[in-house]
Amino acid sequence: MEAAQVKFFMMEDEFQNSQGMAMSEKENSLSFWYEELEGSDFPLVGKKNANLGEMRKAGIPISPGFALTLKANDIFIRETGILDELGKYINSLGEVSVEKCQAASDFTLDLINDATVPQVLVDEICSQYGKLCDLAGVPNLRVAVRSSGAVSMPGQMETYLNIMGEKDLVDYVKKTWASAYHVEAITYRMNKDMGFLLNIGVGVPKMVNSRVSGVIFTLNPLNGDRSKISVDVSYGLGEAVVSGLVTPDNYLLDKVTLDVISSTKGAKEIQCVYNEGGSDIKEVAVCEEDRNRFCLQRDELVELCKVSKTIDRYYGKPYDIEFGIDRDLSFPSNIIILQVRPESVWSKKEAQAKTEKKKDAMDRIVGQLITGVRFK
Repeated sequence: MEAAQVKFFMMEDEFQNSQGMAMSEKENSLSFWYEELEGSDFPLVGKKNANLGEMRKAGIPISPGFALTLKANDIFIRETGILDELGKYINSLGEVSVEKCQAASDFTLDLINDATVPQVLVDEICSQYGKLCDLAGVPNLRVAVRSSGAVSMPGQMETYLNIMGEKDLVDYVKKTWASAYHVEAITYRMNKDMGFLLNIGVGVPKMVNSRVSGVIFTLNPLNGDRSKISVDVSYGLGEAVVSGLVTPDNYLLDKVTLDVISSTKGAKEIQCVYNEGGSDIKEVAVCEEDRNRFCLQRDELVELCKVSKTIDRYYGKPYDIEFGIDRDLSFPSNIIILQVRPESVWSKKEAQAKTEKKKDAMDRIVGQLITGVRFK
């Protein structure tokens, strides 16, 4: 990365100002339940959270939970004095190199780690968590803590799984806010000409105790064929598949008939499971018997594809879908959608091809205006 003058602006403030959004009571809220959200609320809670709210609205099975807003993150950095300290530090950097980017990350993470979450935010987090525990009928309910930016930045911020109890939840919310300042995330934003300062939303859904989990593409990811559905699945929590820790089972299906066109058995060497002694997860080996068989049942595969087709039709374009199949629930209630995002690789190629085609047509028209049309 070449040296450059780093911007300090809050990206979401710039976005909201460009949209002419007036402040309202809703935009000052600290949290929302997923059922209160829809896709257009992403400036308030981030895209991941807004998408889950939209999925619930569309009748897609998601895990119950709530979202902390970007406003909550903003209160944290302002009331703790982090904002003022960062402003002074960033302004002193001048031209920013890779080395300075690492130093800025270290400086920011130290500020966040040393800060105490304001009581108003602790009260909000614990109150909503208590309601979620009551809803599930489980004290100290296991939840995920998921980052959710207002602008898509795949893989740049952290998600934490199997978090239990009020104290750990508050701590991991702070860790999630801090993950926006890991050096990789800062570098990504600078390369995209975004601001250094970034407030993000945080999702807190009930954990899915996944027997198996994986990723669905509502097209063939190898060639962009929209008449197909691709399913990658392995044992345990989805972290193993999403992070590339295992070679999962793969299925390619016809989107209309749901017939399996091809299936490939993965090695599935390890799985991620709950750390029973407290928060977080651990990796354990998969026994040879389980490794040597497909981990998904036929009825589960069909139901997953039906749900994914509903999502594809709802949005009218291909989607990348993370799912879990809960070992504690009966079929088909055990199939839970964890996260959805628009498929990006082939969609970008299609958009680029359309742009180039339009450009070629315009070039021909301009050329005809200059040289005239030649008739045979």
